[in-house]
Amino acid sequence: MIDRIIDRDPIRRERYLNARNYFTITANVFGERLAVLALQHSLEIYARARQVAQQNLALLDKVFARHSDLLRWVRPPGGMTAFPWLANGADTRDFCRDLARRGVLMVPGECFGQASHFRLGFAASGERFPHAIERFADFLDSRARPYSASAR
Repeated sequence: MIDRIIDRDPIRRERYLNARNYFTITANVFGERLAVLALQHSLEIYARARQVAQQNLALLDKVFARHSDLLRWVRPPGGMTAFPWLANGADTRDFCRDLARRGVLMVPGECFGQASHFRLGFAASGERFPHAIERFADFLDSRARPYSASAR
């Protein structure tokens, strides 16, 4: 069981963990029924998830190839999260803040003990992800050049 939560307030963190334990010690009937349905339809669920991941990874492949001077990554072999980094090793906090101002949310790597990385989720379906990647690419084209020149 994962027992870590990111919060600066230790009292609030303890309350969250306590509440989590209260709700997750035993499953409820509704939750168990949903789990059974998910298992019964797992092939369809996984097929849809694979389709979304493949479509979104194709978009990411293009962005990372086009901006290989600025970004590096290890293409995820599974899942729907990537952990790319700035090629120059600079901290990504300001990079992620600047992206957020453009409506694209990514998590700075310092939250995971890797300051030059950032967390990029690609599970969104529909038009949201292509739109966000377009904004991300525009940002990289026009505004991210200072990050490529930053020193470690």
